Amino acid sequence: MSVDDLVRDQARLLNMQSVLQHAAIASITCTGPRSLGPDRKPLRLEIKQDALPVLPVHKVATKVVKTSPGIELIETSVFPDANIINASIAKRELAEECKRSVKLQLQEIKERQQSALNGQKALQRQAEQNQFYAHSRVQRKENDKLLQQQAEQLAKSELEAQQREQQTLLKRNNQKLLLLTIEAVSCCHSRFCGKYEKVAQLLLTLDTESVQACAAINQELRELAQQFDQLVGKLKCGTSEALELNSIFTAEQYCQSLDKLEVKLHQQLTEQEQQQLIKAKQQAEEKEKERLLLLEQQRQKKQEEQQQQEQKHQQELEALLKAAPKAEEAQQPAETTPSAAAPAAAPPTAATATATSGISTSYVHPTRLAFYNEINALYQSKVDAVKPLQTDEAWKKYRTNCQRTINVPLNAITASSPQHLTTNFDKLYNFFAGQPVRTMDGSNITINDHPLARDYCILLMAKKFVSQTDTAISSNPQAAFPFASVINTFWKLLPDFGKIFLAYMYKESPYLVPYVIPQQPDQTPEQYLKTMGYRLSDNNELEKPDMFLKRQTGIARLYAAVIMTPSRKIDGPAQCFGLDEAWRWLTHITFVKPLPDICATMIMEMLQTLGFELWRAYGTNFLKLLVYIQTVYIPQLAAYDEGGPKTRLEMLLSKFLRERQIPQAVGVLPPGFW
Repeated sequence: MSVDDLVRDQARLLNMQSVLQHAAIASITCTGPRSLGPDRKPLRLEIKQDALPVLPVHKVATKVVKTSPGIELIETSVFPDANIINASIAKRELAEECKRSVKLQLQEIKERQQSALNGQKALQRQAEQNQFYAHSRVQRKENDKLLQQQAEQLAKSELEAQQREQQTLLKRNNQKLLLLTIEAVSCCHSRFCGKYEKVAQLLLTLDTESVQACAAINQELRELAQQFDQLVGKLKCGTSEALELNSIFTAEQYCQSLDKLEVKLHQQLTEQEQQQLIKAKQQAEEKEKERLLLLEQQRQKKQEEQQQQEQKHQQELEALLKAAPKAEEAQQPAETTPSAAAPAAAPPTAATATATSGISTSYVHPTRLAFYNEINALYQSKVDAVKPLQTDEAWKKYRTNCQRTINVPLNAITASSPQHLTTNFDKLYNFFAGQPVRTMDGSNITINDHPLARDYCILLMAKKFVSQTDTAISSNPQAAFPFASVINTFWKLLPDFGKIFLAYMYKESPYLVPYVIPQQPDQTPEQYLKTMGYRLSDNNELEKPDMFLKRQTGIARLYAAVIMTPSRKIDGPAQCFGLDEAWRWLTHITFVKPLPDICATMIMEMLQTLGFELWRAYGTNFLKLLVYIQTVYIPQLAAYDEGGPKTRLEMLLSKFLRERQIPQAVGVLPPGFW
């Protein structure tokens, strides 16, 4: 509310006071009862403040009251007029009404002022709010602009970071690619160098004629090595050409080219060797023809000399007959008969020797046949010697206990641990050393209980070892080596045991001699196959070929394991049956008559088991023997054998000659195992 409004309101209040005063005066001046009738308009007198009448003084009554002696109280009594009372009441009511009116007006004024203030505040707030909104919009625009700038900067920085990360990743990938390329080329280079050294060593072992024949291959080998060196040089320099993946393929192509070159070299060497062999064979044939021609000439010359001697003797006899008496004529035929009969006895002897020599070279080498006969003679003598013990029923229980004493520890022989192998060997050896052994019935037996018990138990143990080829070794080839170690140890301690063991091996497989036993005229095919190692059932049914080959493989594996496996160290340093036996067998098997399936199977098993040791011991000579088997023996075998074993043997020989190495057999006992 403004100041003018307040002034106007104060004027109205003063005017209202004057009105009330006039009303009070009117009420005082009016006398008498009020008549009933319509109300009249109040009279408004314009009375000035100075012209107001003086109100009359009311009558006052005084009364003296004596309250005590000497004290008087004057009691004044005022008798108010009714009009005065009414006027005061009206005045009081008017004052109260005025106050209420003033309060209401003040309240209205305050309310209007408050509403005006509220409106002003609202307007101010609205203005402030509008100003705030405007400022907020401006601030928001600025913030949006700032945020947009920040977003652009962030996006730019993220883009730059992403680009840097991509560049780093690309660089890292290039480095990885470079490392992979270097590693791959390095592997190819190592393989190339290894193959190159082998081929170079092979070329160095050749004679001058073979080197001249392989000059083109040698030149290709040098060019290939130079190309690979150039590739490695580019890779070391880090040129872009060398960093491509094509360098890996190029290196692999060089390795493949070297492989092809090696195969080509082997083929050429094989052809040269075949030509040399053919040439040597032709020369041998020519020499043989010359030798035969010379022998024929010598024989004819000898016959002529014999004829001349006979004629000379005949002439001498005729001269003696003419000059001597008749008694001497009877003595002359007796003297001439031995001289005439002597030349006639020589041809049958020569023919017999020739026939014997032909049989030996076709089926078995004479030295191997002599060794085979010696082994069989010892075996047969032992068998004949123990027949009294073997046929005596009173010693049946003793024989059974001996068999159980040998079979139980022998069947438990494995290479699970040195202690296990030693324990089972000690059980067997202690029995042969004469120590008592407790049987299942609680009694004790020794090998000295019968004079023939030692030979009987040796035969029994040797046969039991050979029978393991059927049960354990055929299904688990690694089991041959612990058995072989125990066999060699017993061979040192009991020399007869080793020969008896070989006799049983040769009986089961004469190919280990090697001996291709010829068929006798009176033998049936079943009987002949039985002599060659086949087995006949109780129903006289012949063993199937696959079972026969499997059993012969187990026998060959045990035989090879005995050759290469050392015995227990504490029992002596020497080995009774060494690698020379394997070399002797491989050389002799190529000169006997080839048989289908079995010969290839035996050679393959021997090479797989003993090849590593033979190569290490004989080196280049063994390599030449493998080449001879591949180039000479396999074509001879192909005339008799076109089955799977022959094909597998060819593949095995090609692999060994191509890789120039033979892996060691699995399961070989390490030196000093027990």
